[in-house]
Amino acid sequence: MLFGRRKKGFSTVAAVTDPKSAVEELQADEMAAKKKPKSPTFDIDSAAEAARKANEAGASVESAQETMAAGEEKVDLFDFLAQQPDVEDQFADIPAEPEEQEPEIQAPAHWKLAEYIRIRSANAQVTGLILLKSEVEGLEELLEAMAADETCKDIATRQGAKDLYYYSTATMSDNYAMIDVLIQDDDLVSMMAQMVRFNAKTYPAATPFFYFQRPPYNRSKAEVEQAWAAMQTMEQYQDIQELTNNENTRFLYSTQYLTPRYAKAISDVDLFTD
Repeated sequence: MLFGRRKKGFSTVAAVTDPKSAVEELQADEMAAKKKPKSPTFDIDSAAEAARKANEAGASVESAQETMAAGEEKVDLFDFLAQQPDVEDQFADIPAEPEEQEPEIQAPAHWKLAEYIRIRSANAQVTGLILLKSEVEGLEELLEAMAADETCKDIATRQGAKDLYYYSTATMSDNYAMIDVLIQDDDLVSMMAQMVRFNAKTYPAATPFFYFQRPPYNRSKAEVEQAWAAMQTMEQYQDIQELTNNENTRFLYSTQYLTPRYAKAISDVDLFTD
């Protein structure tokens, strides 16, 4: 007794517990708790998936939740889909409407005619009216439409001795068209006379005989000599005369534009230079 007297309320003596026994008892309780079967847990992801599938098949959400709560075995996805009735796909691809195409604009027929003339002009060829008549139907109407069309103003004409010729000023000069018209007429005498006069007036210059043996004329020496001989017998060509320069080169010139002395002076070659 403390100080010889017990305090009121503390009359009961506490029982003494063995520490080792207390530890063993706690360990036994823990082992017993581990051996108890766990209650089934609710998988929210599985439940949501089952509810979605049940809804697509016409079943209620409640039945899907009951199935998951009852712990039934999870159904394989492919087996589940195979058991579902065929339904129309609400999201099937809707065929796209064909795009409206603008109607193709048909080019006027006379544009094709103009383009044909342009192509030949680019290849250094005038186009004769006789040739067009043999290849183009309704030619007169096309020529009238082409003449009235502002986009075809580059198409020009030149009258030759044998035909009327068309060419494009966009790709052929008037001078070259004149030369090609003479070639197409195939009159060597007239061609030589006109070119001799043209050179004498334009540059001025006398025209060497070999000039007609080169492109675009491409005549042989014999043909040039024969044409010159025929020219001397014709009254309309009496202005065409011949000279030989200081290197013994033969030239033709026109007295309409050059005097004999001036033609000789501009044809001679300077033998001395500073």
